[in-house]
Amino acid sequence: MTRSTKWFYIICGSLSILAIIFGSIMMYAGATHKQQQIQQQTQLKKTQMQHKLSQFERQRPLYSQTEKKLDTFMSTFFNYDDQKAYDHRHRATKKVVSADVYHNRRLFKEDKYHKTSQLGLQSTFVKNQIIPTKIDNNQLEATVYTTQTLNFDDEEGKDTVKVFKITYDGKTDKLTKIDQQGVFDMAVDSTVSVD
Repeated sequence: MTRSTKWFYIICGSLSILAIIFGSIMMYAGATHKQQQIQQQTQLKKTQMQHKLSQFERQRPLYSQTEKKLDTFMSTFFNYDDQKAYDHRHRATKKVVSADVYHNRRLFKEDKYHKTSQLGLQSTFVKNQIIPTKIDNNQLEATVYTTQTLNFDDEEGKDTVKVFKITYDGKTDKLTKIDQQGVFDMAVDSTVSVD
């Protein structure tokens, strides 16, 4: 083998090795680029799905917390079977309400004449129906229809639906406003009123 042939084989062999290395680098770069494209497309689809969710669905955790606090409050507020339990309702609600609600004398009316004892009044919380009216800034405002059963001195009473306007603050995790609007009443002719 002549010297020039030897150099020819060395140069061709080196070029082949360089071509293989360069090809491998290009394949790796192409695979990495493809993987990045797939990740970007997946992230884009996720973002698009999040934008499709309604505001209510995005705020679902806030609604769930409101529901829990309201159930705790209403079950304490409407479950009493004697005068003492009636008079101490506000104490049991302290953990779920703000100071303004806790000290609201209109909400926690004092039973000066002990009507609860005189009538043998007993109350049982049944359920809440929450209708959100505003969700903003980690706060939820709603109209609430609360059903309670009232019984008088061993005489079975009836269900009453009371209407409240409430506000729940997600930052403090408390009900910051509870205003009783009245009693929901539906007449025989289907007219609705809140007395």
